[in-house]
Amino acid sequence: MSSSAQSSPVAYLCNEFGIDSDLPTYSGGLGVLAADLISEAADQDFPMVGVGILYKGKEFVQHVTSDGTEEQRDSQFDHDTSFLRQTTIKGKPLIIKLAFDSEEVLIKSYHIRLGEHVVLYFLSTDVDGNPPEWVSDMDALYRGDNNSQIRQQIILGIGGVRLLEALGVSPSIYHINEGRPGFIIWEITKNIMQKEELTFEDAWNKAKHKIVYTNHTLVRAGNLEYPVECVRNWAKHFSDDLGVDVDRLIKDGLINPQTFSITLFALNVSSKRNAVSKVHLENSRNAWSQYDWEYVTNGIYLPRWQDSDYRNTNLSDREIWDLHMSKKIELSKTVLQRTGVAYDPNKLVITWSRRLADYKQPRVIFSDIKRLYDIVQKPGRQVQILFSGNSHSADPNAKNIIEEIIKIMSTVLSGSAIFIPNYNISLANHLTSGSDVWLNTPKGNLEASGTSGMKAISNGVLNCTVLDGWTYEVDWKDIGWVLDKDNIAEDFYTKLENEIAPLYYERNQNGIPEKWIQKMRKSIQISNSFSSGRVLQEYKNKIYGLT
Repeated sequence: MSSSAQSSPVAYLCNEFGIDSDLPTYSGGLGVLAADLISEAADQDFPMVGVGILYKGKEFVQHVTSDGTEEQRDSQFDHDTSFLRQTTIKGKPLIIKLAFDSEEVLIKSYHIRLGEHVVLYFLSTDVDGNPPEWVSDMDALYRGDNNSQIRQQIILGIGGVRLLEALGVSPSIYHINEGRPGFIIWEITKNIMQKEELTFEDAWNKAKHKIVYTNHTLVRAGNLEYPVECVRNWAKHFSDDLGVDVDRLIKDGLINPQTFSITLFALNVSSKRNAVSKVHLENSRNAWSQYDWEYVTNGIYLPRWQDSDYRNTNLSDREIWDLHMSKKIELSKTVLQRTGVAYDPNKLVITWSRRLADYKQPRVIFSDIKRLYDIVQKPGRQVQILFSGNSHSADPNAKNIIEEIIKIMSTVLSGSAIFIPNYNISLANHLTSGSDVWLNTPKGNLEASGTSGMKAISNGVLNCTVLDGWTYEVDWKDIGWVLDKDNIAEDFYTKLENEIAPLYYERNQNGIPEKWIQKMRKSIQISNSFSSGRVLQEYKNKIYGLT
């Protein structure tokens, strides 16, 4: 690694980072993915600085009451006594300032060092003396009205650039991981104008060449839109510094005279744009055809998600099965601890686990409860279903989904299905290693990539999936099962009854499911193609322009 690369790192900005199970700075796959990539950068000694927001975790912990009602409880995580350290310069806390007409807002920073040249920073406006609305903006991810959301984007974008400047860090590239950090271009442009004495337009164009953008979803809820007047009211505070009319700062995000899109803005202020799977590339080109697109299929940080023993390619069938059974027993203990409900880990265990949303169709396998009950209770071929997932604060319907599923599991499917509350990184580790089958049932062309199934295959957990996102890039023959997206429930029942359960319970004279283990071996093998090591290398080559 050259000294110039070390002094000019990639700045990786994302609204969430799932770096620790208890740190309430993530909501789902996006945050875990961001943490996986920056962890990989640390392993490769690739200079990268991450910038996120230090949320306090209001309603971060999911709890299910005795009557099956979902409750959200506050995180007990204390940032000031945690593994995070407040960022300082010469021993004094670093404070970033944002000036507005009648007030000054202070931003403090915490960080964790992941490697010699990799640091992850978290920004917070939970500072004594700040206006109360700026303090409450730190309550939780994805909460608040339009003004609150835009303030958080200003903290991440403008505050992030000012943080790095104060630290003497001069990024070669700013990588905005989805659209929320997009306002960085205002601050980067201002810095270029001041340092290089360029006109606004020349500085703006130069700033664009330093920004790359990753889109993560085609779902409307992930591509936020705001009334133009709301964005204009905040942008005007920065237009004076740049010496331009406020409308110039926001015009690249206008989908019509009344509506500002953070996705359109990010597309227009970046020099390169990438999707996160091959099929997402096709869909992105269809949705935003006027832009050039690349793709980098998502991957997982294997040291975090894969049991290290599976990296030994010389394991015998007995060793693989004994290892798998040990992970299944660990999971059953975790489920008992979290729910008070026990199950036999020798059963075939099928898991559906991810953030709950309608497009992921968590209820689809319960379409015919009687048929499902008959299959999972079949003597000699019993099936244990595990379900887990948190609702999104911006999706009021998700809470109803959870409560409906819990009711089904606690009545009709009692004893054969368990809902496990508080889906987090720790639980995900147990589920993706201690299950037998990983079930994925989304509507087609809405899942940009998905990564939970990658974690599962890395531990020999077989996928049963609708083709979408990354799963299009695997030949599933002799590895897992593909479900008919137009007839998911019926196809799942048929495959479970006639293929999956019989194969799992087919044993040789030593009690080993040889054919099942063949699929496990192939799953583990292909997981190497979906590692964050491959992801970072493709970002360096295709997006960052580094070799």
